[in-house]
Amino acid sequence: MAFQVNTNVSALQVYNNLGVHQNKAAESLSRISSGLKAAGGGDIASAGTAAILNANVQATAIDIGLVQNQINALQSADAVYAEGMALAAKGIQVGSSVGNAGADTTAITAQLVAMTAGMVLLSAATYNGAALLGTTFTSTIAGGLTPAAIAAVATNNTAGYTAAAAAIADLRATNGGNIATLQNSLQVLNAVAANQLSGLGQAQDTDIATEMMSLTSANIMTEAATAMLAQAMQLPNAVLKLLQ
Repeated sequence: MAFQVNTNVSALQVYNNLGVHQNKAAESLSRISSGLKAAGGGDIASAGTAAILNANVQATAIDIGLVQNQINALQSADAVYAEGMALAAKGIQVGSSVGNAGADTTAITAQLVAMTAGMVLLSAATYNGAALLGTTFTSTIAGGLTPAAIAAVATNNTAGYTAAAAAIADLRATNGGNIATLQNSLQVLNAVAANQLSGLGQAQDTDIATEMMSLTSANIMTEAATAMLAQAMQLPNAVLKLLQ
């Protein structure tokens, strides 16, 4: 082995290798601490892929929120339909008593008027400021079954309430079908979101086990290179001693 005093080539080579191993250790530490493949100047392409996937995840999250809000509105509408059917059933019961002997038709009519007014109020129910029910419900309640119409007829008025109950039942059934459809859509969107998150993780998340092995290897090589550098730095001294 040649001994050189002015230029310690061996020391320079060992020093360069030491720098390489230190850089590898630093990159592994950066990826382990951040959890990202692109950290430390690693897999930069993963950052671009992750950005696209993350945008898709956010878009799906918005869709999930919109569908859930629609479901909430329809479920609120279902509650209104349920109350409308309950009032219609009560109207049938009360109206049937008009023809009974000794019935207080004035009181019965007043009760029917009040219940019909309540049904009309139901048609104006809102959710977050938006009308819950469509014009079909409104026309069903406020069309042939108005308070004025009931007050004008002091006889059995069960027919109007029976028709209203049947119409509301149909509307509620349609509403229930829409809820079921949206709930299925929500399940699909949740599955899509889960898979998108999985893909995002695969694109951007570092493999901790692999990086730990890489860090351990880099640290071992760094320690070895440090020891070799110390020895290489002693070569000029060996030459000087030979010259003495």
